[in-house]
Amino acid sequence: MPEWRAREHLAGRALARFLLNDFGVGLLTPLSTRATGQPHVPAHPCLSVSISHSGDTVAAAVADHPVGIDVQVPMPPSGALLRRCCSSSAATALRRLPRAEQARHFAYIWTAQEACSKAAGTGIAGAPWRIRVEVGAREGRWRGLTWRHLTGTASPYPICLAHTSRSTDRKEETWPTDMTTRAVARQQPMQA
Repeated sequence: MPEWRAREHLAGRALARFLLNDFGVGLLTPLSTRATGQPHVPAHPCLSVSISHSGDTVAAAVADHPVGIDVQVPMPPSGALLRRCCSSSAATALRRLPRAEQARHFAYIWTAQEACSKAAGTGIAGAPWRIRVEVGAREGRWRGLTWRHLTGTASPYPICLAHTSRSTDRKEETWPTDMTTRAVARQQPMQA
Protein backbone atom coordinates (compact mmCIF):
# COMPACT_ATOMS: atom_id res chain seq x y z
CA MET A 1 0.00 0.00 0.00
CA PRO A 2 1.29 3.52 -0.70
CA GLU A 3 3.00 5.29 2.20
CA TRP A 4 0.19 7.84 2.66
CA ARG A 5 -2.38 5.05 2.76
CA ALA A 6 -0.31 3.07 5.27
CA ARG A 7 -0.15 6.15 7.55
CA GLU A 8 -3.95 6.57 7.40
CA HIS A 9 -4.41 2.85 8.09
CA LEU A 10 -2.11 2.91 11.11
CA ALA A 11 -3.66 6.11 12.50
CA GLY A 12 -7.13 4.54 12.27
CA ARG A 13 -5.99 1.41 14.05
CA ALA A 14 -4.26 3.46 16.77
CA LEU A 15 -7.49 5.36 17.37
CA ALA A 16 -9.48 2.10 17.52
CA ARG A 17 -7.01 0.73 20.10
CA PHE A 18 -7.54 3.87 22.19
CA LEU A 19 -11.29 3.14 22.21
CA LEU A 20 -10.81 -0.58 22.83
CA ASN A 21 -8.89 0.36 25.96
CA ASP A 22 -12.15 1.89 27.29
CA PHE A 23 -13.67 -1.61 27.00
CA GLY A 24 -10.82 -3.15 28.98
CA VAL A 25 -9.08 -4.58 25.92
CA GLY A 26 -5.31 -4.20 26.25
CA LEU A 27 -3.60 -1.83 23.82
CA LEU A 28 -1.47 -4.70 22.48
CA THR A 29 -4.38 -7.09 21.83
CA PRO A 30 -4.19 -8.02 18.13
CA LEU A 31 -6.62 -6.47 15.67
CA SER A 32 -7.45 -8.47 12.58
CA THR A 33 -9.56 -8.05 9.47
CA ARG A 34 -12.56 -10.20 8.52
CA ALA A 35 -12.95 -11.52 4.97
CA THR A 36 -15.55 -8.74 4.47
CA GLY A 37 -12.91 -6.11 5.34
CA GLN A 38 -14.17 -5.22 8.82
CA PRO A 39 -11.61 -4.82 11.57
CA HIS A 40 -12.23 -7.03 14.59
CA VAL A 41 -10.61 -8.27 17.79
CA PRO A 42 -10.41 -12.08 17.62
CA ALA A 43 -9.90 -12.31 21.40
CA HIS A 44 -13.14 -10.34 21.96
CA PRO A 45 -15.65 -11.45 19.30
CA CYS A 46 -18.53 -9.65 21.07
CA LEU A 47 -17.00 -6.25 20.19
CA SER A 48 -17.65 -4.47 16.91
CA VAL A 49 -14.95 -2.17 15.51
CA SER A 50 -15.24 0.31 12.66
CA ILE A 51 -12.53 2.60 11.26
CA SER A 52 -12.60 5.29 8.59
CA HIS A 53 -10.13 7.81 7.24
CA SER A 54 -10.31 10.57 4.69
CA GLY A 55 -7.84 13.38 4.15
CA ASP A 56 -6.21 14.21 7.45
CA THR A 57 -9.01 12.82 9.61
CA VAL A 58 -9.46 9.36 11.07
CA ALA A 59 -12.54 8.13 12.90
CA ALA A 60 -13.15 4.95 14.87
CA ALA A 61 -16.02 3.41 16.77
CA VAL A 62 -16.19 0.43 19.12
CA ALA A 63 -19.36 -1.11 20.54
CA ASP A 64 -20.71 -4.29 22.06
CA HIS A 65 -23.22 -4.42 19.19
CA PRO A 66 -22.87 -3.77 15.41
CA VAL A 67 -21.43 -0.34 14.64
CA GLY A 68 -20.14 1.52 11.59
CA ILE A 69 -18.44 4.88 11.17
CA ASP A 70 -17.47 6.90 8.12
CA VAL A 71 -15.73 10.23 7.49
CA GLN A 72 -15.43 11.89 4.10
CA VAL A 73 -13.64 14.94 2.75
CA PRO A 74 -16.25 16.70 0.59
CA MET A 75 -15.58 16.43 -3.15
CA PRO A 76 -18.00 17.44 -5.91
CA PRO A 77 -19.79 14.30 -7.12
CA SER A 78 -19.87 13.37 -10.76
CA GLY A 79 -23.19 13.03 -12.54
CA ALA A 80 -22.78 9.24 -12.39
CA LEU A 81 -22.32 9.35 -8.59
CA LEU A 82 -25.40 11.53 -8.20
CA ARG A 83 -27.45 9.06 -10.25
CA ARG A 84 -26.06 6.04 -8.43
CA CYS A 85 -26.00 7.26 -4.82
CA CYS A 86 -28.95 9.62 -4.57
CA SER A 87 -32.69 9.40 -4.87
CA SER A 88 -34.02 11.45 -7.78
CA SER A 89 -35.20 14.16 -5.37
CA ALA A 90 -31.79 14.33 -3.66
CA ALA A 91 -29.92 14.41 -6.99
CA THR A 92 -32.17 17.23 -8.21
CA ALA A 93 -31.66 19.20 -4.99
CA LEU A 94 -27.88 18.70 -5.17
CA ARG A 95 -27.66 19.83 -8.81
CA ARG A 96 -29.27 23.15 -7.82
CA LEU A 97 -26.56 23.92 -5.25
CA PRO A 98 -23.24 25.71 -5.82
CA ARG A 99 -20.40 23.20 -6.32
CA ALA A 100 -18.91 23.56 -2.80
CA GLU A 101 -22.32 23.09 -1.14
CA GLN A 102 -23.05 20.17 -3.46
CA ALA A 103 -19.81 18.51 -2.33
CA ARG A 104 -20.58 19.05 1.37
CA HIS A 105 -24.15 17.75 1.17
CA PHE A 106 -23.09 14.75 -0.92
CA ALA A 107 -20.45 13.90 1.71
CA TYR A 108 -23.21 13.83 4.34
CA ILE A 109 -25.24 11.44 2.17
CA TRP A 110 -22.26 9.19 1.44
CA THR A 111 -21.07 8.97 5.06
CA ALA A 112 -24.54 7.87 6.21
CA GLN A 113 -24.67 5.22 3.48
CA GLU A 114 -21.16 3.95 4.26
CA ALA A 115 -21.65 3.92 8.04
CA CYS A 116 -24.83 1.85 7.62
CA SER A 117 -23.19 -0.65 5.25
CA LYS A 118 -20.26 -1.02 7.68
CA ALA A 119 -22.59 -1.62 10.63
CA ALA A 120 -24.52 -4.16 8.55
CA GLY A 121 -21.23 -5.93 7.84
CA THR A 122 -21.55 -5.66 4.08
CA GLY A 123 -19.25 -2.75 3.25
CA ILE A 124 -19.10 -1.66 -0.37
CA ALA A 125 -20.32 -5.10 -1.50
CA GLY A 126 -23.66 -4.27 0.14
CA ALA A 127 -24.24 -1.46 -2.38
CA PRO A 128 -24.47 1.39 0.17
CA TRP A 129 -25.70 3.73 -2.55
CA ARG A 130 -29.06 1.96 -2.32
CA ILE A 131 -29.58 3.38 1.18
CA ARG A 132 -31.88 6.37 0.82
CA VAL A 133 -30.56 9.52 2.48
CA GLU A 134 -32.03 12.89 1.56
CA VAL A 135 -30.23 16.23 1.33
CA GLY A 136 -30.08 17.84 4.77
CA ALA A 137 -30.79 14.64 6.72
CA ARG A 138 -28.51 14.33 9.74
CA GLU A 139 -30.06 11.23 11.29
CA GLY A 140 -32.27 8.36 10.30
CA ARG A 141 -32.92 4.64 10.33
CA TRP A 142 -32.24 1.86 7.88
CA ARG A 143 -32.92 -1.88 8.33
CA GLY A 144 -32.71 -1.92 12.13
CA LEU A 145 -29.83 0.55 12.25
CA THR A 146 -29.91 4.06 13.63
CA TRP A 147 -27.51 6.55 12.08
CA ARG A 148 -26.53 10.07 13.08
CA HIS A 149 -23.95 12.57 11.93
CA LEU A 150 -21.60 13.47 14.74
CA THR A 151 -21.09 17.06 15.78
CA GLY A 152 -18.54 18.55 18.10
CA THR A 153 -15.67 16.47 16.75
CA ALA A 154 -12.24 17.76 15.80
CA SER A 155 -13.08 17.11 12.16
CA PRO A 156 -14.33 19.76 9.74
CA TYR A 157 -15.67 16.92 7.55
CA PRO A 158 -18.93 14.96 7.81
CA ILE A 159 -18.71 11.94 10.12
CA CYS A 160 -21.57 9.49 10.55
CA LEU A 161 -22.06 6.74 13.13
CA ALA A 162 -24.52 3.88 12.59
CA HIS A 163 -25.38 1.17 15.10
CA THR A 164 -27.96 -1.34 16.22
CA SER A 165 -29.37 -1.34 19.70
CA ARG A 166 -27.51 -3.53 22.15
CA SER A 167 -30.66 -5.21 23.34
CA THR A 168 -34.24 -5.56 22.17
CA ASP A 169 -35.60 -3.69 25.17
CA ARG A 170 -33.79 -0.50 24.15
CA LYS A 171 -35.82 1.76 21.89
CA GLU A 172 -34.32 1.99 18.42
CA GLU A 173 -34.28 5.77 18.48
CA THR A 174 -32.30 5.90 21.73
CA TRP A 175 -28.83 7.27 21.05
CA PRO A 176 -26.12 5.55 23.07
CA THR A 177 -24.76 7.67 25.89
CA ASP A 178 -23.08 4.98 27.92
CA MET A 179 -20.01 2.82 27.39
CA THR A 180 -21.78 0.47 24.99
CA THR A 181 -20.73 2.64 22.06
CA ARG A 182 -17.65 4.84 21.92
CA ALA A 183 -16.75 6.86 18.86
CA VAL A 184 -14.14 9.50 18.30
CA ALA A 185 -12.62 11.35 15.41
CA ARG A 186 -9.27 13.03 15.33
CA GLN A 187 -7.84 15.42 12.84
CA GLN A 188 -4.14 14.76 12.82
CA PRO A 189 -1.22 15.22 10.51
CA MET A 190 -0.45 11.98 8.70
CA GLN A 191 3.30 12.24 9.02
CA ALA A 192 5.68 9.31 9.18
